[in-house]
Amino acid sequence: MAQFTFTNNTYAGEALAGFMASTLLEADSVKRGLLTVINDVKSRKVILDVDDDVKLQDPSGMFLDQGTTALQTESYLDPVVYEFMKQEQWDKLVQSWEAQSLAPGAFGDYEGIVDLSDFMVQRYLTKIQIANERLYWLGKSSTKEAAFTADFTGFLPSIAAASGVYKVGLGKPATSMAATAISAAGVVTVSSTASLADGDVVTITNITGSIKDTTNGGSGIDVTGQSYFIQVVSATTFKLVRNYNEINTRKPATFSGSATTATVSYINASNVLQVLSSVYSQLDPADRIQDDFNLQIPLHVGYAYAQAQADKATNVLNAFADKKKMDYLGVPLQLMNHWQANTILGARSSNLFLGVDLLGNASELSTVYMKPYTNDNVVRMKARMKAAVNFKFANELFYLSA
Repeated sequence: MAQFTFTNNTYAGEALAGFMASTLLEADSVKRGLLTVINDVKSRKVILDVDDDVKLQDPSGMFLDQGTTALQTESYLDPVVYEFMKQEQWDKLVQSWEAQSLAPGAFGDYEGIVDLSDFMVQRYLTKIQIANERLYWLGKSSTKEAAFTADFTGFLPSIAAASGVYKVGLGKPATSMAATAISAAGVVTVSSTASLADGDVVTITNITGSIKDTTNGGSGIDVTGQSYFIQVVSATTFKLVRNYNEINTRKPATFSGSATTATVSYINASNVLQVLSSVYSQLDPADRIQDDFNLQIPLHVGYAYAQAQADKATNVLNAFADKKKMDYLGVPLQLMNHWQANTILGARSSNLFLGVDLLGNASELSTVYMKPYTNDNVVRMKARMKAAVNFKFANELFYLSA
């Protein structure tokens, strides 16, 4: 068991940097070098984009400018401040965390002392990292942990909306099918489920009807644009089992209402090789050959690719046992743990920016044991974070989605 010692502390400046770096910079994609981190972003930071053509001219004794105008555009890092606040009752903490280290009869010893790093790292740090990872890529609207007011669009929604990005859809026979009904039980009717398998992830779009996803209660959210793990029920039906965004909570999907038509898009073992071949052929060679270029894919596409490699193997010992390399024709495939389903992004890490301000006044981490002040036997923690994301050259990005 962890050993706890507690002092009231406010961590700022240099002392804060290490812990705030753990929350802001230990998101999975940052640790793998998929983003370029810019520190000390205190307010709007301008990223200047400059581009021009090159013309090879006849030799001349006099200087003759090639006659083109360099195109200058700007993109911005607009930092957003948001907080994590938590109050923990000490006696509950003792019972759940330190029971094995207490002497018999010691549960009444409420004068607890908690070490900040142990307490936060073990209980909350990983969840904060996951929340930040989702926030960076999916934006506030698709990050259920994000309850703050300010706008935070995120990489994927910004890229999907940007002009100049090379965008590809999944609306082809090998990667989509028409649904003729979705019931309130989440059963989808299609012409054939032959290309689907249990555990595949499908994305539902172009819905006609009143169906809502009520997984998290209330009146529910629109099903259009949502992705689900499925179970094949029959030759013409499959069931939406779990919303892909609930991969960590494992909540079963529930619905109200129904739909009469919809489009079902998917990347699975039956088509992943075709999808990757199509993606590879459409990548700009000038970007593809760069050392920091990656194709970023959701976990379920990585699993489909591994399955397809095993299925295609001929006279290979342990084809279904050996770990598969996540690489396609020399291009690294980065598995993204908390990402958007049926989406592939081709980008250089030098074109994706994360702005933070580890040493700024807007970043703060404090813990207070309240008993000396209010006689309440609780610990209060507050972590204030500041971040922004954006890309630089839209025309150097490849984006595939449903």
